[in-house]
Amino acid sequence: MKHSKLLIPAVMALLLSACAPAKDVINPYNENFKCRATDDEGKCIDTPTAYREARYPQVAEGESGPAENEQQAIQNNRYRILAALLQEPKKPLLQPPKVLRVLLLPYRGEDDELFMTRYVYLKIEGAKWILTDLDEK
Repeated sequence: MKHSKLLIPAVMALLLSACAPAKDVINPYNENFKCRATDDEGKCIDTPTAYREARYPQVAEGESGPAENEQQAIQNNRYRILAALLQEPKKPLLQPPKVLRVLLLPYRGEDDELFMTRYVYLKIEGAKWILTDLDEK
């Protein structure tokens, strides 16, 4: 019994190392593939490199500064619009009202009615004009 406990790991190690290279046992698939992509169809790179390039785009030659992602471009556009509005105080804006959504859980009424889950919307603050020349006191 004692010898069988030592024999099993020894046989497994022998099988894994002697019959084939270790990488063939771990990954039995052929990793040598021929890329058929042409220059206009893409490029042949491994998965980690493709992920890195997609996640963190490189700056193309001739460009200055880091490439902006789409969210940063949208935020920069919003800042430009707001800066233009602040420089033109004659253009008033209407701030929308603040609305609070309240969830009412199910409950039983006085005459044994059942009120199910629903939302109630409450206007907390009305709409107001901003960026005007009105003197508010």
